[in-house]
Amino acid sequence: MDAAFSQLDLTLVSNLYPNQSSIKPFYNVSMKKEKLSQRIRQLRERLGYSQEQLAKAVGVSDVSISKWENGRDPNSKYIPLLAKALRCSEIELLHGVANVEPGPDISGHVPLISWVAAGAWSEMEVREYANYPMQPTTAKVGPRAFALRVTGDSMTAMIGKSIPDGSTVIVDPDVAPENGKIVIARLDDSATATMKQLIIDGGQRYLKPLNPAYPVMPINGNCTIIGVVKQVYLDF
Repeated sequence: MDAAFSQLDLTLVSNLYPNQSSIKPFYNVSMKKEKLSQRIRQLRERLGYSQEQLAKAVGVSDVSISKWENGRDPNSKYIPLLAKALRCSEIELLHGVANVEPGPDISGHVPLISWVAAGAWSEMEVREYANYPMQPTTAKVGPRAFALRVTGDSMTAMIGKSIPDGSTVIVDPDVAPENGKIVIARLDDSATATMKQLIIDGGQRYLKPLNPAYPVMPINGNCTIIGVVKQVYLDF
């Protein structure tokens, strides 16, 4: 693997997803190296720029542009400048757009907190959010939203909806907890939050694990619903 290019790509990924330190490149680097040089040239020519004009826009010499178009990897700090000058996104510049549909835009970032902190989230103030790393999300959530990293298999199902161990969930306290929703709740005798499906049957309410090996818990009068799960991220 080309060490310089590997670092370039890891730097870009870590900038886009600062909390996902385990992300690794999943493409063939030698192929990508070749295609990157082609894309720089094609995008430049599409805009009618000379190498000198592109070099001036990026803040490098025209010799650097020539080297990039002939296979040398640009330093990662030049990727945003190249993308801006070539009027494309950084992802389009590095990966191209063939056979790719544009994904949803990042709508914001929410604090990635612990399950103990989630149990007391309603009492926490906004200034305390800065104590936690931030998780990007594409979900439309309120200002009090937060993220949790799932532990255990109580929400892992063999079929249907499943939220396995290691997933990250985005939770919104400002969404009404309705029947069938996945909620974050705190039992009165515990300081730690839990995640279950809320079941409302007549006048009775229950917390139901998606894993049938775990028992359903009645919660009438002994539970606080903290928020509703809006989105699930799963790393492979």
